[in-house]
Amino acid sequence: MIQFIGAFLFGSFPGSAYRPLLQALYAQGYSLVLHRFSFNPVQFNHWQVAFGLLERKQQVLDQIQQALPPDKAAFYADPTNTCWLGHSLGCKFILLLEILSNQPDRREEILRGALPVLAAESILARLGHMERTSADGGQGVRDQASILLAPEISNTVRVLRSGWQISRQGVQPNLQQTKDLVLASFELFNLTGVIGFNSDGISLDDVEFLRSELARREVPSLPIAELEGWHFEPLGLHVGRLAQSIDDGFVQLRATLKQPLVS
Repeated sequence: MIQFIGAFLFGSFPGSAYRPLLQALYAQGYSLVLHRFSFNPVQFNHWQVAFGLLERKQQVLDQIQQALPPDKAAFYADPTNTCWLGHSLGCKFILLLEILSNQPDRREEILRGALPVLAAESILARLGHMERTSADGGQGVRDQASILLAPEISNTVRVLRSGWQISRQGVQPNLQQTKDLVLASFELFNLTGVIGFNSDGISLDDVEFLRSELARREVPSLPIAELEGWHFEPLGLHVGRLAQSIDDGFVQLRATLKQPLVS
């Protein structure tokens, strides 16, 4: 099962904006859960978005357990059968989900080291509440593979090919904090792949940053690919090669689950 979150604007109507890609993945045998990007109102607190994703993830699993017979529901109950796919800014939320799913002691250390005191306290308090009340006991996205398509984690969103930008100075966490969180989480992202595009002028720096970081992880052969196209290639009609690269990446990542690594 793939849980998908798309780009700013287009991710607010993912079923139509990404239809060709989603259809191609469905044809490859994946079940799909689409998470809408909050565009109206625009959400500047990306931690809130990440917490919302954790809550909706559990709601989806609860609905599956109620709707399917036990033998089929058991497949979806296994966390290793869930994968995450993000595009553009949607990838940032997947990164935050990974950080929130770290072991409690390390998670607290990383959050306190990268964020202002009040921000870290607020996040840790909400995490504590979720872990006490969640059916998965704080599992989060541990042991779940993820692939990031043209990841964009900066504080500026560009619209299509134009120079028009939406600057988000009050976004949380900001670009430097996000990078610091990833840099400090050296035991994480062992089940993460990145797919970039050779004509992408929007997320080039972020793609290079994440590629460099993944190269330092315990798994030396994480799927890192560069395909032809621009930043919004996943929205196109001719996405057969991209869909195959995504499938190949998930197969490779899930194979690493046999190793004793933290996701």
